[in-house]
Amino acid sequence: MVPWSFYPILIPRGEVERIARNAGCGLYLHNPAWHTEIHNVEICVREEWKDKKTKVITRTFHTPVGSVSEKVTEDPGYHSPWWIEYRIKNISDYRVVKFMVENTHYYEDFDSFIIAEEDLGEDGIVGASVGYSPVWLLMYVYMGIERFSLDLCDYPKQLAELIYLIGEKQSEAFRIAARSPAREVHSDDSLTGNFISPRMYKKYCQPFYNKQGKLLHEHNKIYAVHMDGKLKCLRNLIKDTEIDVIESFTLPEQGGDLPIEEARSIWEDKIIIINFPASIILGGRDKAKSFMLNLFKKIDPAKNFMVEISEDLPHMYWKDIVLILSEIIPKLGIFSVPDSKIT
Repeated sequence: MVPWSFYPILIPRGEVERIARNAGCGLYLHNPAWHTEIHNVEICVREEWKDKKTKVITRTFHTPVGSVSEKVTEDPGYHSPWWIEYRIKNISDYRVVKFMVENTHYYEDFDSFIIAEEDLGEDGIVGASVGYSPVWLLMYVYMGIERFSLDLCDYPKQLAELIYLIGEKQSEAFRIAARSPAREVHSDDSLTGNFISPRMYKKYCQPFYNKQGKLLHEHNKIYAVHMDGKLKCLRNLIKDTEIDVIESFTLPEQGGDLPIEEARSIWEDKIIIINFPASIILGGRDKAKSFMLNLFKKIDPAKNFMVEISEDLPHMYWKDIVLILSEIIPKLGIFSVPDSKIT
């Protein structure tokens, strides 16, 4: 059967979740095999409610070389943080952020990872998430896409130095991951050609992925990267990148621009985990079933392929989506070997 899973934070525990688990759905957990400390930095946190429904968290980071602050809110559906104000607001903030990066330290914590695996048992897989790689950490957490784009033109040297510094520091985490019990190591990047051109990918992303991928492969680890955007312009570069899994692949029906047939032919030695397009449910159950049937025909035989729910689901639709997958995948996602046919 085609393997399928969901991010545990997206599907509330209960009746529908149990139905999915009984239908073969596994859990895809991430648990770092280390813990992180930032030395010589004082972090002050203030929480306030906006419009009585949105919590805004302000964090101020005080260092010996100055202070920076950020404001974060939480998406009520996805439970993920959204930055509404970034740490780096101008070039003078680079100095403070560089100090924070340099004073970040990683320490092994294999025991908690082993416990997480033992608790999960055979119900899924526990991977080690290293968070965003340097470019995406800057774009999504430290400075935002607009500031990143401006500084790429106005302060390219300073930006490149910061990208390199973050990469060197994150290498400490990857070295721990390589020694850890984890079978899979994960970068959370949300890669998309909207923000990263092929030239930028070759300069800033590919060298980092290749360095970490080579290290992990030497220790028999699987390296997965969250690539959920438009990947057509990057498809050949991704092919030549030392990663094993394109995770949360976005189909054209959901906003991607690379057909799954083309992706599989180019990345034939890589695993593709697609995110089920939540918008399909808007057309009703019959449309969703027809979509899945056509999808399985396109990926037959289903080697190196998986389905997951990895993006926000509207509250009024998530149960229908999970129930439809629980019904469809055990019936339609069955392949024989070697001459697999959909039944």
